[in-house]
Amino acid sequence: MANPGIFKTLNAEGDIAPYRICAHGTADYAVKQAAAATDALLGTTDELGKQANGRVDVCLSGLPEVEAGGALAAGDPLTSDAGGKAVKATAGGSRIIGFALTSAAAGDVVTYICAPGTLGVAAPSGGGN
Repeated sequence: MANPGIFKTLNAEGDIAPYRICAHGTADYAVKQAAAATDALLGTTDELGKQANGRVDVCLSGLPEVEAGGALAAGDPLTSDAGGKAVKATAGGSRIIGFALTSAAAGDVVTYICAPGTLGVAAPSGGGN
């Protein structure tokens, strides 16, 4: 049920898998696969990931999709695990890409509401809103 918005084709710094969270790279117009909740998160890759030409399409708005790195509940704020998969952000100060639109299990591709930012306070331990 994805309804992705704006995609931007950027230079990939290293390998980036499909449906992964991307962070700003070291150069302008470059991204890398996110590896931590403290990375400057930007958006998510589509079903292709890094292409053979070294470029990657990154969704920056709308209702894109991302692979879950653990169990998610609808409404969970999403950040990156070490592999660029979406996990629930629980610590204040974590960078987020948005909020899960539905629940998901690890390995599921889930639609999320794109709303990059920083989690101001620790998220409640219960799932969802």
